[in-house]
Amino acid sequence: MKLTDFLKDRGMLLLLHLVCMCMTAFFFRLTNYSLTNTVLFLTMWVILLTVWLAVTFLQRRRFFREAERILEKVDQRYLLGELFPDSFRLEDRLYREMIRCSNKSCIERIRRVEDDKKDYREYIESWVHEIKAPITGIELLCANRRNGQSVETQQGMRLSAEGPYSAEDLRTISMENRKIENCVERILYYARSEEVYRDFMIREVCLEDMVCEVLERNRLLLIQNGFKVEVSCRDTVYTDEKWIAFILNQIVLNSVKYRGESPVLSIRSRRERNGVMLELEDNGTGIRKEELSRIFEKGFTGSNGRAREGSTGMGLYLCRRLCDRLGIGLSADSRSGVGTRLTLEFPVSNYICNNLEEWRSEKED
Repeated sequence: MKLTDFLKDRGMLLLLHLVCMCMTAFFFRLTNYSLTNTVLFLTMWVILLTVWLAVTFLQRRRFFREAERILEKVDQRYLLGELFPDSFRLEDRLYREMIRCSNKSCIERIRRVEDDKKDYREYIESWVHEIKAPITGIELLCANRRNGQSVETQQGMRLSAEGPYSAEDLRTISMENRKIENCVERILYYARSEEVYRDFMIREVCLEDMVCEVLERNRLLLIQNGFKVEVSCRDTVYTDEKWIAFILNQIVLNSVKYRGESPVLSIRSRRERNGVMLELEDNGTGIRKEELSRIFEKGFTGSNGRAREGSTGMGLYLCRRLCDRLGIGLSADSRSGVGTRLTLEFPVSNYICNNLEEWRSEKED
């Protein structure tokens, strides 16, 4: 608190003292009080007023400095009402009580919102797990009908392989079913992205195996769109395989959605001093320079997304969000009409680098 601010706050009080001093001096002159005594009286008045203002200013400054110190040290600043420094002033006690009541109401409101959000997230997760069962059943039904076999559903019903559907029809149904599964999976990972630690397991992962698994999952989609895929990533990293597989799947789907003529998807890795870089590069439509910095924003579709139906702007946003939770770097480089390269940076600590061979030997033993 500055002295000038303090004096401005006491402006009306100082003005009252000034008026009273003028009236007192006028009264003394009317009653033939000596000028020396009048000046002495007013001087003592000014000295006492100055001392009182100085003491009050020092007390208030110390009080507010203590409050600011507490505010800076406390992580949960809504608890300031509970930690407010004591004061003999009725005004400060009333303010502290009002802040405490306000914070209590705010905390209760936040808790209700968090509980509602938790219930909603749990419901979404349970719904996703329930909807995955018929999705898997459709996929199995299509696969078995193509092979001329019957399939038994989870309800115990056995469906015959005979039917009027051609192999092409079944392939189309299977691909549309895969799109539904991708959308459902995106909902599940979005719901879980706030609490990644609940379903998180770090272990050594071979990038090539994980990439091949993602490509096999989207094999029909890549074949239908005439993709040529080049894979060269024999490095290993320490991360959660399931979450990274989801991120890679979203990037592959984006490459398919924004493909160009004679599409090529190149996936390669390289090891650097403090990490492993996994690059996914395509020769699709690319991204405009002015839009590149916004592609990870929630709901941003850009000019390419507006030109295509079904673009939500959630895929890359969710990838960035999960990468931040997992401690993985995600960057993009693109040229419009040329292609896009997305790079995932897996950090490797010096401790892991120094003990990697020892861990592998212990695992072999």
